[in-house]
Amino acid sequence: MPFCSTPDVPLTAEEVARLSALPDAAHEVKPVLACELESGHGGPHWAQAQAEDRGSDSITNWWLRWGDSTGLREWAHDDTCRADSTADDPDHDICLLPAGHAGSHSWAI
Repeated sequence: MPFCSTPDVPLTAEEVARLSALPDAAHEVKPVLACELESGHGGPHWAQAQAEDRGSDSITNWWLRWGDSTGLREWAHDDTCRADSTADDPDHDICLLPAGHAGSHSWAI
């Protein structure tokens, strides 16, 4: 299944700086985000901009959520989806999308 093809969303310089400066930042912040859900999904678009990884399963996700026509653009700290396919298929992993996401899990996209 292909990823959503909505236009990418640029972050402001302030957002990039704030996310990059988080004390336990786990990733390099991309200045432009793309929806990580499958093509044709319902509801808002989602992209993970950063994660704070403090170890011991203490992770804060920084998700940007936006809509096509609603003007919605907001930050969310939803948990990561708990779906895990490794028991059935060791070539796949846990889902890397937010909990309650629309569409398929990340390994199926």
